Amino acid sequence: MSLSFTYEVDSANKLLICEATGTVSRVLEIEHMLKSIVKLAGKNQVKNVVLDDTQLIISCSKMSMTTLLLAIKEEGWLTEMKIARLINPQDNTHNLVGEMSERYNLPIKNFDSRSDAMMWLLFNI
Repeated sequence: MSLSFTYEVDSANKLLICEATGTVSRVLEIEHMLKSIVKLAGKNQVKNVVLDDTQLIISCSKMSMTTLLLAIKEEGWLTEMKIARLINPQDNTHNLVGEMSERYNLPIKNFDSRSDAMMWLLFNI
C-alpha cells in the first residue's frame, strides 16, 4: 500500500480536483479514497470532481472492483456528483472501472485528456 492523495478546490468552476498516485492492492484503499472525495466535495459544496488516476496503479481483483462499484450504486454515494477520471488508456483495470460504471449507470467516466473531462463536467458534453 503506497497510495498518495492530494486535492485542491477550483472555486471559479466549482470543481474538486484530486490526484491519486502510487499502488493499491486492496479495494478497501480505493473505497476510503472515494469516501474521502465524497466528503471533501460535500464540505466544499461542489458536485463535480476531476480525479487524476494517471499515476495510480490498481492491482485489486476485478471481482472486488465490481463489488465496490455495485456498493457505490446501491448505497447512493454519488447521488448528485460526477467524477471524471483521467487515466492511462492502456491500463485494463482503469478501463474496467469505466466500463462497469457505464454498465451500472454511475456518474463516473474515464478520460485521457483533462480538457475533455472538464467539458463533460461543466457542460455535460
